[in-house]
Amino acid sequence: MKIGAIIAIFIGIVIILSGISSIAISFWFVVQLIFAALFLNSGVKVFKYPSGEHLGSLIFSGILIIDAFGIWGVDWGFWELFLAMIGSYLVGWGLMSIFGNSKFMRRTPKSSRQNLSISRPLEADEYNVDIDANLTKVLLLDTQRDKGIDATLSFDKKSFSGSLNYNKERNSAVLKAKCKAKAGVSSVLTKSRINVELNSSPVVRFNATLDGVDAVLDFSNIKLDNASIRSNISRLSVVPSKLRDSRIDIDCEITSLNLRVPREVGVIIVHQGELNWSSFDELVYRENGYVSRNIETAKKVCQLFIKSEMSKLSIDWI
Repeated sequence: MKIGAIIAIFIGIVIILSGISSIAISFWFVVQLIFAALFLNSGVKVFKYPSGEHLGSLIFSGILIIDAFGIWGVDWGFWELFLAMIGSYLVGWGLMSIFGNSKFMRRTPKSSRQNLSISRPLEADEYNVDIDANLTKVLLLDTQRDKGIDATLSFDKKSFSGSLNYNKERNSAVLKAKCKAKAGVSSVLTKSRINVELNSSPVVRFNATLDGVDAVLDFSNIKLDNASIRSNISRLSVVPSKLRDSRIDIDCEITSLNLRVPREVGVIIVHQGELNWSSFDELVYRENGYVSRNIETAKKVCQLFIKSEMSKLSIDWI
């Protein structure tokens, strides 16, 4: 700390001056200065972290300095200084009790929120988006602004660690968002959020690992090429692309999966594992899977490969 360095310089100067007989120095004098420095280092924290303990340390450090240099003729022994220390802390506690709520002494609470953001113009033909999150709300959709990518990550630093990175090489750009809960954290879904907005022009490849997440992935106005999604104990809503034929691979465990399919998009669903289907509307069973009735007339087709364990699937046509 800077205050500690200043105190060390002060004590060093005193010792140097004693060597040239400018100041009479003794062992007791050095001991008093060392303890005065320790108490002063603790005491100055009162201006940042107001408390009776810090104020008492500041008062007692002043008493030690006065006694060490014999200011006002003060020359106290050990027990007198010991009683002075007790008195200093009592005075510090009393003053903080009386004035601790004043504007001067009130400590401004420091926010634990961390907000990260990336905003880039349209500068790539391909986007690779990678999201790794747990206990987080995730939203992905097309941007309504004249931007290539707008991404934000918000989380509580006490409960989460996170990062948001963007890298561009030639005509390809990579966006990586990571938000992970710290050990022992649970039931804090509203404390972290990832929002990603993508331009509808570039081709997009998407990869996500989601654990305990509430996610909406709206690719309807995005040129999605392929997506790979792994989810566990999550609620997931996916909207296929209307702009490009696409493939979406979903590996889910104990997940509520909702497919919101635009009516101009045809779907082919191949499923493996246990899955509770709540709706077969507009679907026809064919070759170990299901296809939508509009598959012949659809403008675009989305192939969905779903591997699941103890999950639920619902399909809505929009």
